[in-house]
Amino acid sequence: MIKIYGKNCVYAAIMANSDISVVYLSEDVVKSDKNILDILKKRVYKYVILPKKKLDIEFPYQNQGYGAHRENYMILDESYLDNLPKERGRVLILDGIQDPHNFGAILRSVDAFGYDLVILPKNRSVSVNETVAHVSTGAIEYTKIMYVNSLNNIVEKLKKQGYWICGTDAKGTVLSKDIDKSLNLAVIIGSEGFGMSKTLVNASDFLIKIPMKGHVNSLNASVSSGIVLHDLMANDN
Repeated sequence: MIKIYGKNCVYAAIMANSDISVVYLSEDVVKSDKNILDILKKRVYKYVILPKKKLDIEFPYQNQGYGAHRENYMILDESYLDNLPKERGRVLILDGIQDPHNFGAILRSVDAFGYDLVILPKNRSVSVNETVAHVSTGAIEYTKIMYVNSLNNIVEKLKKQGYWICGTDAKGTVLSKDIDKSLNLAVIIGSEGFGMSKTLVNASDFLIKIPMKGHVNSLNASVSSGIVLHDLMANDN
């Protein structure tokens, strides 16, 4: 069981028909949000109305008067790779992301730009927790997440399935906007402090750079993800 909180996060879980045991609402929310109780009753979710002070004891103060207890998010295993699209597939690989705020923000981009799967290594990675869910503002309800033992093995499997590997590195030579959008693409974003591993850099078919004009020479992992995932978003045509 995991706690989720915040209006967008809780609403997304409700509208996605997620496995929620109980929804908590503040008295002020019940007065101001005219639809919430009707939605909960229609979808047969149990709810509890509390004074805001009591809700703040149960959930972090950023709850906005909304909280819920839901079952843990589904974590996929490697067998799911067989379900990936055969054309214009999109996969995001996160190599050592450990900040839950970064991970949550990245999941927003994953949902916004239509990616099919997020893959992380079991070691050196942030877990799916309350902060990740909150920062994702509900996007986590619509994203598929997989933890694996070896990213190197996953990259090799993706290549065999016809995916082209797009690494991101300061020494890259390719602009993401120039890559053929009709390809099956797997994008790798490196860790906040160390970037991609050398092995994954060497395994990349494209090594993407993000041109910058300012004084800093690097971007936050979630910002980099947003730029690259947008540029490589699959065309619907």
